[in-house]
Amino acid sequence: MPTTTESPASSRLFVGYLALTLLMVSLASWLAVDFARERDRILDQSARLAVHKSQLISRALGDTFLAADYVLRDLLSRVDVARDLAHSTVAPGRASSLKVLLQDKAATVAGVSEIVLLNKDCRFAVTAFAPLEGAGDPQPFCSQANVPSGQSVHIQYVSREKSLVQRPVLLMSRIVGSSEGRLLGGATVGIELDFAQKWLSDLSIEPNDFMAILDTDGVLLARTPYLPELIGGRIAEPDGLRVFGGEENTASLLSHSAIDGRERILGLNRMDTLPFVAIVGIDTTSALQGWTYRATQFAIGFLVLLAISVWALRAHLDALAQREHLHRLATTDALTGIANRHHLLEVAAREFSRAQRYEHPLSVLMIDIDRFKSINDRWGHATGDRVIQEMARLMQDVARDPDVSGRLGGEEFVVVLPETDLHGAQVVAERLRCAVEASEQVQADTGGALRFTVSIGVATLDVADTSFQAALERADAALYRAKTSGRNRVVAAEPSPPT
Repeated sequence: MPTTTESPASSRLFVGYLALTLLMVSLASWLAVDFARERDRILDQSARLAVHKSQLISRALGDTFLAADYVLRDLLSRVDVARDLAHSTVAPGRASSLKVLLQDKAATVAGVSEIVLLNKDCRFAVTAFAPLEGAGDPQPFCSQANVPSGQSVHIQYVSREKSLVQRPVLLMSRIVGSSEGRLLGGATVGIELDFAQKWLSDLSIEPNDFMAILDTDGVLLARTPYLPELIGGRIAEPDGLRVFGGEENTASLLSHSAIDGRERILGLNRMDTLPFVAIVGIDTTSALQGWTYRATQFAIGFLVLLAISVWALRAHLDALAQREHLHRLATTDALTGIANRHHLLEVAAREFSRAQRYEHPLSVLMIDIDRFKSINDRWGHATGDRVIQEMARLMQDVARDPDVSGRLGGEEFVVVLPETDLHGAQVVAERLRCAVEASEQVQADTGGALRFTVSIGVATLDVADTSFQAALERADAALYRAKTSGRNRVVAAEPSPPT
């Protein structure tokens, strides 16, 4: 039994911790993947919800402008463009009737602040409410050299500073162009931006979420929660999107707000026929609140389970180590670490039974350190102990894996050699004797190597032996002959006498 550099307890400790680590890593990986998928699913659902809400906002706002466009179409169908709008002014009687018509139409569309008929010079010919006749319209089509032939629709945001009514408005105009590209006239409806803001603010949102309406140039028209300092300002389009520019109708993404730094899931929808974009932002932290709570619970539970598992494994391995330590104390010699007398004879008895059962050879070496008493008397018991330890080490070096080395007591040792006949045992014994004779590992008090020798008796099991003790007694007798014939030698035992 050669010595090992790592005890079984430490090996089990390593294997146990390795198995626990692999188990916990596998469990943690599975939980992490599962929670990651759940997080992605929640974010995907929130993105779809944000897009859906932005589409609803687009439809609702689109319905308002659709109603306004019906009004403009109806107005132009009731106006003789060539007669009523071809001149700088409208005849007084005709102007009065047209004003009444404009006022009646304004009442049919929510949020309308003004309806205006434009003449060929792009000036207000007739207005529903404010006395602005003759004022110039600030819309871009008024300065165009060529306008589209027939009727065309134009929508524009006008800030408070540029508005003739001193309020921010959304202007929707339907103009009429000649085949030569000249403006013949048109009608404009102004929808107050406060109407869009109030309508948007009436919609319920979760804390830290927002809704907004922008035009396709990125100008913020309305927002809830209301931030008046941002209304009318230009908002940068999120990276990677082309919704403002018209390349995409809907989109969603994760984005950090430049206003408060919070991460939100944005859903954007550009209205099909109108130059507006609806944006809904859902706060990521709020959307993931339930997921975060469950993930935290699982993480804490996992850590508690890990701590309990480590404690239980440690307690179990400590118990195994204590049991192993007690077993080692009961079976090994404290000074040398090899088998003690009790364990040696117990193992030898098992090997004897196995050898008899299968009719295999079994040999034993009986070893005694020569003149050990003189070593103790001259150098002291500490040096004697080092000699005994060196003897045990050499036995371990020479012995094979199945061999059992043990100390009977004092300076007497035994090596049990399974599957070994007398000749093989003599070879092992001679190798051990030579190793001992050549050893210089034990240092004497003078600083030099303390050399010592051994005498070895060899016996092998024969048919007359009824127990291992019989073979051991014959090996002991052979050892005695080795001692009396000069020491430092190997002597083989005589076969058992026939019974």
